[in-house]
Amino acid sequence: MGRGLISGLIWGAFISIAAAVLLSLGLPLPDRPQQGQPAPQQVSELPAVSADPAETPDVLPEAAPIEADTPDAAPVTGPGAASQPASEIPLPAGSEFNRPPEETAAALPGIDTAPAGAPQAITALPAPTAPNLPDTAPAPQPEAMDSLQAPSAAPVLETPAANPGARLDPSPPVAEEQPAPLGLPQIETGPEAQTETAPLGRPLQPVETGDAADPDTPRRAIDAFATPFDAEESRPLMAVILIDDPSFPLGRDALTRFDFPVAFAIDPRRPDAAEAATTYRAAGFEVLLLAEIFTEDTEPAQAEEVLMRGFDRLPEAVAVLDTSEGAIQGRRELLDGVVEVLAETGHGLVAYPRGLNAAEQTATRAAVPAATLFREIDSERERATVITRYLDRAAFAAGQEGGVIVVGHTYSDTVTALFSWALGSRSEAVAMAPVSAVLTR
Repeated sequence: MGRGLISGLIWGAFISIAAAVLLSLGLPLPDRPQQGQPAPQQVSELPAVSADPAETPDVLPEAAPIEADTPDAAPVTGPGAASQPASEIPLPAGSEFNRPPEETAAALPGIDTAPAGAPQAITALPAPTAPNLPDTAPAPQPEAMDSLQAPSAAPVLETPAANPGARLDPSPPVAEEQPAPLGLPQIETGPEAQTETAPLGRPLQPVETGDAADPDTPRRAIDAFATPFDAEESRPLMAVILIDDPSFPLGRDALTRFDFPVAFAIDPRRPDAAEAATTYRAAGFEVLLLAEIFTEDTEPAQAEEVLMRGFDRLPEAVAVLDTSEGAIQGRRELLDGVVEVLAETGHGLVAYPRGLNAAEQTATRAAVPAATLFREIDSERERATVITRYLDRAAFAAGQEGGVIVVGHTYSDTVTALFSWALGSRSEAVAMAPVSAVLTR
């Protein structure tokens, strides 16, 4: 039952809305005023509105009468008739909507004819503040003394008037010795103070006399048998050592054709060691003693004896070259003995890089010229092109360290690489120097 009631209400509302819509569509639309129809008449007279005389002008201009299109339209007169719009709804008297706009006369700007006031006379001006200026007053001068006081301890000279019996000495009195004023030191010019002149900036050296200037004083071997070299050379130095290996048929005629300094290391145990050293020295190359003479059985006490036998076979050697196995550097006691002998004979020491390079450090402490090799360029019988790259790296290292020494053998590829590299542009960055020049630089 409830469901039927709700359904009936819904259908009733729907039918009512549909009927209202149909009814609104069937009714005619209201008439709208057309443009050609005349406007309705306006109320001719309006009740007077009280206005404040201060706000409204005394005389208002008369409005022109409005002519209507129809003959029965009466003219509308009164103030504000021309500005009032036409309205179909009559307005009650005193309505604010029927009040005419106030018309006031245009106010023109007037000319101010009041006399201008006389400017006030300034009776007093503020005193300007003086800037802070530096004091330019002259410094106070010391007051002059009326009289000079004589020193209390001034010596009194005897005069003839004071002592008539004294004889006047014509010679002037001898002044007492006064201390010399402090100043620059004076150089005595007496004959007993003459000394040997020395260049500016160097202390005077005593003149050597007697045994000190003896020209027969023996020189170090590294200085006595060194190849001449320009000591003013400023480029980095690079030295090459070639170990003379007799097992290769490359003759000495080819080895002595180098046009740059090369040193040759020779084993003094060879039968032709002295002959080979003489040939290289005659060609202008330096000779080194190869430390193959030190065997595992050599005792540290025998270091001097072994070295002296080697120097007897190679009397013009400038240094000793250690072996790649470290025959000298590998044994601390033997190293100390060898360095002690080299410090007496004046030979140098060249060793392979090993650990902390103890050979170079020990020799340097004993004032023995020593150096560590940069690398061995043909340890594995490399080809000439590979050896050339090794030489390039050595030249670069020389530019950083100031001087390097490389070692090789008298192999054909090594000799070819040296000639080829010397003709290239990389060799211009370094100066090819003897081993002695690198050791003593």
